[in-house]
Amino acid sequence: MSLRVLNTLIVAALMGILLTGCWDTKDINKQYLPVVMGVGKGDTEKYRIILQIPDASGKTQILDKEAKSISKAIDLIRTDSEKSIELVHLRLLLIDKQIASQGIENLINFAVRANDISIKGLVAVIDGSFEKTMYHQISPTPEISSYDYFSEDAGWTPNQSIVRIWEAYQSLNSYSEDMAIPMLKNGERTLFTFKGTAIMREDRLVGTLNNEETLLFNLFKGKYTGGTIEVAQNTSVLIDNAKIRHNASWNGNRPLLQTEIKLNVLITESPEGKPNSRIEKELREQLSGQFNETAKKIRALGSDVLGVGMLFRPELSEKQLKDWKSKWYPKLEQEIDVKINVLNEIYFKENVTEQGERGRMLKKEAE
Repeated sequence: MSLRVLNTLIVAALMGILLTGCWDTKDINKQYLPVVMGVGKGDTEKYRIILQIPDASGKTQILDKEAKSISKAIDLIRTDSEKSIELVHLRLLLIDKQIASQGIENLINFAVRANDISIKGLVAVIDGSFEKTMYHQISPTPEISSYDYFSEDAGWTPNQSIVRIWEAYQSLNSYSEDMAIPMLKNGERTLFTFKGTAIMREDRLVGTLNNEETLLFNLFKGKYTGGTIEVAQNTSVLIDNAKIRHNASWNGNRPLLQTEIKLNVLITESPEGKPNSRIEKELREQLSGQFNETAKKIRALGSDVLGVGMLFRPELSEKQLKDWKSKWYPKLEQEIDVKINVLNEIYFKENVTEQGERGRMLKKEAE
């Protein structure tokens, strides 16, 4: 066999190998790409699965089935669909509150093990009518998607908690931290209305935080960008920066945690003549009280969504770590102290200094 013929055969074989990668390519026009999956309790079966599929015009198609398992319900949807169902673009997993109260471990494990579901997808709990929320639509707006409400570049604010599938899975398998899941229902003029945060103990919903408590929760976790706090007498401030310092220690067999939160804030609204020192005092007293009450409420639910156990983890033995939520966390003594620094006064002084210096220079030039 000549060298030329041998080279031709090698090139042909390589081209054949490369072409095999295209044989299973699917036409996108023959696929449904859901971005939201709702998991609720069925009327006759254990699960009801609802998929939301947007199109280019901004409208949403709804596919709905019930079955004894999540995977079976999705298979039934695929069976009746005129196009293939691909979950690779799934961005939001909505769980009915009733399901969340019974336990979501099976659901999260399914989402993680499914080869075609991204673990970066977001998780939320529906607090209201599951069907009404899943079927709710507003005027077609192609540029707006349901998951934009959880995007820090779009509709998210610190009054809303946020958790992804991989974070939920991590919390389910953690000895020292529980998860907090955003709660929502269908809106009137908007797609969603946020109701607060679902507090989970292991895989079950045990309580809730309202929007103001959720802001404190996010602030404790370092997520505060864009957070606005109302103070007494028509005063509002915007959080510019936050520094959080924890001091974890033990008093005999009781864990102690002292947390200091330093906030730099900007006054966005205030009655004329109200001094900054008074705003700082009111805000410090208000936030210190609210933080401690919220932390107390969370401890009473037996849920460590603040991740306090993570702060003590380096000092815990393997046995103590496994017993953290059941034995040590209920004994926790926690104190949160808030310090406030109003930045408006600093900026004002800097501006006055710059203007005064400029004025003196102009006066000297005129002379």
